[in-house]
Amino acid sequence: MKKIILFKIIVLAMLFSCRTPEVVVQKSENEMPAWVGSRPIIPEYYIGVGMAKKTGQSDNYISIARNNALNDLVSEISIQVSGNSMLYQFDNRSELKEEFKTYTNTSIKENLEGYELSASWGNDYEYWVFYKLSKKTYAALKAKKLDDIKKRALAFYENAIEYEENTDYSNAIIFYLKAFDVIKKNLADDLSIFSPTKGSINLGSEIYNSVQSILKNINLKPEPEKLFVSLSTPINQNIVVNASCRKSGISTPVSNLPLRFSFAKGKSSLNELIISNQKGEAILSTAKVTNKGKLQQIKAALDVETMMGDIEKDNFSRQLFAFESNLPSCKIMVEVEGKKAFMIMEEWDFDSLSKRKTIGNGFKKELSEKMFSFTDNKEKADVTVRISSRTSKGAYLEKNDLYLVYVDCEISITDNKTESEIFSNGFTSLKGMQIRDYENALKDAQQKALQKISSEIIPEMNNIEF
Repeated sequence: MKKIILFKIIVLAMLFSCRTPEVVVQKSENEMPAWVGSRPIIPEYYIGVGMAKKTGQSDNYISIARNNALNDLVSEISIQVSGNSMLYQFDNRSELKEEFKTYTNTSIKENLEGYELSASWGNDYEYWVFYKLSKKTYAALKAKKLDDIKKRALAFYENAIEYEENTDYSNAIIFYLKAFDVIKKNLADDLSIFSPTKGSINLGSEIYNSVQSILKNINLKPEPEKLFVSLSTPINQNIVVNASCRKSGISTPVSNLPLRFSFAKGKSSLNELIISNQKGEAILSTAKVTNKGKLQQIKAALDVETMMGDIEKDNFSRQLFAFESNLPSCKIMVEVEGKKAFMIMEEWDFDSLSKRKTIGNGFKKELSEKMFSFTDNKEKADVTVRISSRTSKGAYLEKNDLYLVYVDCEISITDNKTESEIFSNGFTSLKGMQIRDYENALKDAQQKALQKISSEIIPEMNNIEF
């Protein structure tokens, strides 16, 4: 008999031990546990309570409730910023601190361990989960992880110092960034550690300041500083940007430095990454000027995102190190010689030829700034630009004391070599209005005509293939 009883006890024990840790217990609403109706407070624990509606979510309600409970638990783990944290360096950059707070909360959740399921409950409509995490357990696990993190980061940091002492500044930056990648989720913590080369340091501050020190001392000097080119033709002259770093009064060429070339001014297409050679030279061989702007600007800047590698995918790190004002850069002016144009204006103000030619001269002025070099000799011109405009009086609105004036305008461009029309556009009945008299209304109509030409017609002219 005793053997039978013992056998039953063993079977029951095995059944209970095989139960899943989280079982949905259906109860009536009257049996709702206290922790669902009122958030529990346990001083020794972080608490996380999450709920999910069953309706419309099929079987996902369990994972949703779990996720909500973990989010709730993480929100209880307040981010205590150590007095030694590097974040105090960025009191004036609130957007960076907000990004860090979001980033850290996500990191805590992703690396959370040691929490346990305390209870779960559900009815026909809702499913609830209750997690808890011992504050003592959390602190112990965090301290152990932090110690390991600091040791791994220190190894990269020491390598970076060695590269910097050997004037290999590119690799120095890369290894400082590798060290930062290790500690980036713990920047609010005390990252103090003993360095064999620097003594007692705060890793966060030392890494950041070391990178900034190198960047501050890198100088980019372009040769030439100004180029003269023809429209839509390649730049045949090489652009050479010399990268050097000046430390302790000695300037050293910086090799293996990634520089990004782009147009800082103008709409030309250029996005080229060039690595500096052993002499510190980044050489841009050609750059096609496709924009019609006459004055453009090429920018060469350190592409720190390339040096960051996978770290760059993290928005917080990108904001911290790829902050534009921190990066060494230089600019090369590009003066573009536009096509030579001959201008024909025919402008009527009401029934008389205009003496001022307000619309025609305004049009010519903008073209000379953006597209063409004008000549009075048609034989020397590549194209002929013709503008014909006519203004006419409209009604007088006596009730409002308003005078109406209308403008018709036609614009065309002809290729002088082929004598073919390569552009044609215009508008009719553009209305201007003003009080007092038709002269005021005429000025308003002329101003609106020039605005329309500038905003609509000239951008279309930029697409002409000469």
